[in-house]
Amino acid sequence: MRIGQIAKRAQVSADTIRHYERLGLLPNPQRTSAGYRMYDEAAVGRVRLIQNALRFGFSLKQVGTFLGVRRAGGVPCRNVRAAGALVLEAIESQILDLTASRDSIKETLAKWDQRLLETPEGQPAHLLEALPLTDTPPRGSQITGRRTGQHG
Repeated sequence: MRIGQIAKRAQVSADTIRHYERLGLLPNPQRTSAGYRMYDEAAVGRVRLIQNALRFGFSLKQVGTFLGVRRAGGVPCRNVRAAGALVLEAIESQILDLTASRDSIKETLAKWDQRLLETPEGQPAHLLEALPLTDTPPRGSQITGRRTGQHG
């Protein structure tokens, strides 16, 4: 199969296939006399394995390490399991942080609602000035995940 065919079957871009190849996640394919990459059926399975590992929460570097141990004849299973536990731990921590953020936002919105009720129509309520003080750095836009550097 050529690179476009494997990419289509694995539901990734040809650039992704090339990237995985550069990182050593995919074995170097055979080449035709014209220089086209030719992959076998196993490459589709390998790309799907990599994609599943990424969805699980592993990094490409971790996947490369696991596959490298396999390639060298080792058995990375216990390392994979330990790394999976760390992925879960990180997610649990994020859930705690998000829950605390949600609770803080709900509390702030309730205070803002009260402040708006007490502010005469057409007068500023200074809601931004009423934000609670924190010692954590700004996280940027939570919707887009980008830091805008703008102040509101």
